[in-house]
Amino acid sequence: MSAVDIKELLPLYALGVLDGGEMALVERAAASDPAIAAELASFQAATDSLVIPVTPPSHIKAQLLASVGGGRFEKFAKRLATMYDVTVERACELLGLTDRPASWEAQMIPGVHLVHFDGGPAYANADCGFVRIAVGATFPPHTHMGEEMSLVIQGRVRDASTGLVLVPGDELLLAEATGHYLVCEGDEECIFAARAMNGIAIAGASVRPNRR
Repeated sequence: MSAVDIKELLPLYALGVLDGGEMALVERAAASDPAIAAELASFQAATDSLVIPVTPPSHIKAQLLASVGGGRFEKFAKRLATMYDVTVERACELLGLTDRPASWEAQMIPGVHLVHFDGGPAYANADCGFVRIAVGATFPPHTHMGEEMSLVIQGRVRDASTGLVLVPGDELLLAEATGHYLVCEGDEECIFAARAMNGIAIAGASVRPNRR
């Protein structure tokens, strides 16, 4: 390949669009010809100036990491996959929702937010999602209309009906018609995954989250 042809490849090299063979040709030419090396450097400097590094918000970074299995709650992915009857990859994606502020829906209950999503085939009719309770806030007394399973993934939550304290990794399985209420203790908000069959009732009224 002539020097003229090599020069035509220089801007493409700087943009990173050449194949391996063409890249090797440019690199050999730049190594043996100072003029080509200088011209290539000028193209690289020009393309570098077109790219402005941007630091993503922390919740975006956390969500992206979670979606590929690197999020802060990754260690719970396998358990959530079983809990919701989804793949581990899908469980990682769901865990990533916890780091996206827009995913959380404020409730009429002060200090309580929910993320709702559909479970897999085995739990297609269940209410599946995450519950977040602010420090010191209470999820009010309620009755389960069907079996409910919960898994704490952050914080310290106390079942005020029994005095049981749950920390990350603890599960709570409650049968139909049982009731209780929860208090977030400690210095960080509580987050737990929940799978409720037939919803819950608060003060005798049926409560089910909006399905998306």
